[in-house]
Amino acid sequence: MKRHLVLAALLTLTPLAHAGSGNVAPRAVTPFGAPKALPANALVRPSQTWILTGTTAGGERISRDLKLSAQAPEWDDGWDFDADNGPFSWNPEDRLMIAADVLTGMDEDSDIHLCLGMVEGGGARGVLFSGSLEEIQERVSQLEGATGDPRTADELVQAVRKAGVNAGTCTLTLKR
Repeated sequence: MKRHLVLAALLTLTPLAHAGSGNVAPRAVTPFGAPKALPANALVRPSQTWILTGTTAGGERISRDLKLSAQAPEWDDGWDFDADNGPFSWNPEDRLMIAADVLTGMDEDSDIHLCLGMVEGGGARGVLFSGSLEEIQERVSQLEGATGDPRTADELVQAVRKAGVNAGTCTLTLKR
């Protein structure tokens, strides 16, 4: 599995570890200090609402609205939004979306749903990790040993299952 897919998922988790503690994770900016503007044809844009739907590894069906922030600072090759319930990241180069929904509190014991999806058309489909921050980090770290370079959502789901990681499935769609 692409090493940067794992790193991107872990980077998305970093702000959750600091949420509510007064510590804010640093955001990448251009060398001149100003965030790079989103392209005019961007799939993901500020102030959109995305719908996270899925089924957890335990069989629970979920559906959550994720309202994106009005700004999107750049991180490495993608864009990192603050959504009302957690971070939402889009990496157009890797066709990857990562959305976190923090269900309770804002600390390390919070219940979280983390969707790691591959862009397909106007949305994304992929795997859903659920549990505490520590449990999700443990599952994501299991992916480091996975092989392959998934190019589709189906390949991503297969790679996660092949690695023996306990995950459900998820879809991210733009609310119309």
